[in-house]
Amino acid sequence: MNRSLLVGLDLGTTHAKADAFRLDGRKVAGAARAYPTYYPQPGWAEQSPDDWHRAIRDCLKELVTKLGSEADRISALGLSAHAPALVPVDSHGAALIERVPIWQDERSAGQARSLLRRIGPEWVGLGMPFASFAAKLGWFTETYPGLAGQARYALGVKAHLAHWLTGCYATDPSSEPGNAEVWQTMCGACDWSLDRLAPVVQPTEVFGVLRADLQQELGLAHALPVVMGLNDGGSATLGSGAYDPGQGVITLATNGVVFLVSDRPVPAEQRLSKSIFGWPFVDGRWICGGQTKAGAASLQWLAGILTEGAAAGADFDRLLHAGAESPAGSRGVRFFPYLMGRGTPGDNPSARGAFTGLTMQTDRADLTRAVLEGVAFTLRDVVEELVQIGLRPRELYLTGGGAKSALWRQVVADVFNRPLLTSEADSCLGAAMLAGVGAGAFASIGSACSSMKHKPEELHPCPEAAAVYEQLYREYAKLGDDHAALFSG
Repeated sequence: MNRSLLVGLDLGTTHAKADAFRLDGRKVAGAARAYPTYYPQPGWAEQSPDDWHRAIRDCLKELVTKLGSEADRISALGLSAHAPALVPVDSHGAALIERVPIWQDERSAGQARSLLRRIGPEWVGLGMPFASFAAKLGWFTETYPGLAGQARYALGVKAHLAHWLTGCYATDPSSEPGNAEVWQTMCGACDWSLDRLAPVVQPTEVFGVLRADLQQELGLAHALPVVMGLNDGGSATLGSGAYDPGQGVITLATNGVVFLVSDRPVPAEQRLSKSIFGWPFVDGRWICGGQTKAGAASLQWLAGILTEGAAAGADFDRLLHAGAESPAGSRGVRFFPYLMGRGTPGDNPSARGAFTGLTMQTDRADLTRAVLEGVAFTLRDVVEELVQIGLRPRELYLTGGGAKSALWRQVVADVFNRPLLTSEADSCLGAAMLAGVGAGAFASIGSACSSMKHKPEELHPCPEAAAVYEQLYREYAKLGDDHAALFSG
């Protein structure tokens, strides 16, 4: 039988998605399911592993149903998941806390500062330090010493997903600390041990097969190999076609993130001082970058307020249509998207979002455009920091749910004042590429990327708007520093 379909499964911040692709990258079928994030206190962000399980099961069921007889042609399943998070589990792999802190959660800032004082910054890089897996692990062992004693493993989302699907514990180097010797010092500082972290495997490794009960429930005729993959940012980077050093991706998803492929890691002191992350990518390459912490989530927040409820705000079309009526500069309104704290270039969990420049004439169009511009300005902040340390992007792709908006795409191109490449590729495609290598359909990651990536479209800045934004960005960068400094204590 010609098993020529590859499935990418992505457990993102807001949705689980499962897409099936042919070897040329064409999508055959897909499914998605949403799940909630809980924000019980400022700086906290939690999700339930039970919600993940239901969403994944429903996605896979729908995908297999849509594929029909073609489902038997699936050769491998590749994984992608958001990070960093902390999922402490017992000896059976069951989560010990009902809701776990995800990458947005920064309640562990105190533990992060303690780790920096005690062991230095070498552990910094898998996410921002105040929200890192290491800081969360320190928080867990200090806050719940009894549960910590019962825990068999401390997992991230990727390792938890891997175990739930296959019964095997494993993670990849981009997603979370594993039992590699490099994490020994961090573990000791968190009163943990290496053998209580997941084994580390490479992104193209087949580490297990789909559990027999899931295989039977889905109606699959053969055992399905599962390939480790990368975190969701690495998967989206690869899926977009960014593989070589100097290529990068701007992601307008729940978070706003810049990922840049590099041939070298950024030194730990620079990662810390510039609030830049850095983790292994593929084929000896690294990904370096930074984040806003609230990208498309900022627009969702505004839509929820203006439409009197988050559910109504899920449809952004009317809001974006209104935003197009405001000119570049939003008639003097500025928005700082620090709804979950500030990210790059100065990680500050205490910072808070704000509008400035409001007048009696300000309307929803101005507020909307100011949100789009504020997120774009903070993304440019990230690129400016990367350039300062010698990592200059030569090619940038624009992806994510927010990039489906023609208005927001154009605002980003104008703020950056450079051509951008756009495509509908996402983390599922990147996970499927790696699944293809693991299944033997491709000889290398490079060949998988070349064969499966989508042809991008080129987006050019508008010279008039770019000139306006060039001046506004310089003012905004200083205002952002001044505003965030109000919350430094």
